[in-house]
Order: sequence, then structure tokens, then C-alpha cells
Amino acid sequence: MTATRPLLARLLLVPAVLLLPATGCVVVDTSSPGTGAGSVSTPAPGEPPSAEDGDAAERMARAVFERVNDERAARDLAPLEWDESLAGVARDWSEQMAGEGRLQHQDVRALLDREELSGFAGIGENIFTSSGSVPAGAAHAGWMRSDDHRVNVLNPGWNRIGIGFFCAPDGSVWATQEFGRTAGADRPEVSQETPPQEPIARPEEDGPACG
Repeated sequence: MTATRPLLARLLLVPAVLLLPATGCVVVDTSSPGTGAGSVSTPAPGEPPSAEDGDAAERMARAVFERVNDERAARDLAPLEWDESLAGVARDWSEQMAGEGRLQHQDVRALLDREELSGFAGIGENIFTSSGSVPAGAAHAGWMRSDDHRVNVLNPGWNRIGIGFFCAPDGSVWATQEFGRTAGADRPEVSQETPPQEPIARPEEDGPACG
């Protein structure tokens, strides 16, 4: 499930969602043994990377995090909290995709069985790559212009997010967004409906970049 769009370099973005069945998505069930509201502790939210400190990949992650919540605020959706466990998964997966030179989803169902994600009842994933350096805003704008990716970015059922960029030695850029719903989250059900594209609150394709 890929969508291509010319923008200084070749971009590829692919969503996978732990949702009820929806056309065009990799679909698995949102429930997993042991993720009932009373069976696990809810992980505490974390702090996103600094906008000033850190390397380029961290600054890019922070920029996209802010843009995601700007989009949600513009549509009267609750913001997403940063989750470092999800971010660690996202960073590792971006680096692994770069190492293999292949844009693909990990087994999103299996993520719910990982110890560090035991407090989650549902996970969704968006992935991205560019063959050359592009700013963080290019990834965000590309995700927002894709129906399947907006299902994750603007889903009322998620309450956490982790983002990981990887700047590969060959100049390519790889990124992963992991969206999560903690067990017992006070949010609506995870939706399968595709939100309209417009208005995009942050359409500008700028921001920090690799290098």
C-alpha cells in the first residue's frame, strides 16, 4: 500500500492501522490478551525531543509532533501525548528499514505483545521514506494528503504518539509514526472513518532536515 508524490526526491508513505476493517489499510484487531483496563498499568506520558537541542532526527521528530497536534487542534480533537516507548519503537524501525533499504510495516499486532508496550490496547503505524533530504514538513504534509495516513493522524481514538526519523548515510530519510491507545484511555473508540483532507493546518513543507 504505497502512495508516491514528487517532492525534491521520491517519497513513499505507507500506513498500517490497528483498526476495525478499513479499505486500504493493514488491519488487525485492537484487542490483545492482557490489555484490559484493569490488568496493566498505564504508561506515563513523556517529553518530546527538544526543538533546539539534539540531532537532526530528534528535531524532525519534535517538528512533526507539534504539527500533528496543530492538525488535531484545528479539528477540535484532543492532543496526543508523547510516549517514549512508542518513540523508541519508531526510531528502531526507521533505522531497520534504512538498513534493509525497504519501506515496509513491521508486525503491528506483535507490537502489543512487547513488554515495553504492555500498557497499550491498540497501535497504528505510518511510515515514510525519501531518497534525498527533505524537511520534516514534507513528511507531515505527505501524510496529511493521504487518506489512509490521515486516519491515524486525526483519529480520535489515539491518545499517545511516538515518532522516529533516521538520516541514512546515503542521504535517504526514513520515518515512522507509532500511534497508541493506552488501556482504559478516556477517548472515543478508534475510528475507521477517513477525515476530509482540508483544511490542513500545517501544509508548509519546511522545518528541520537531515544534515
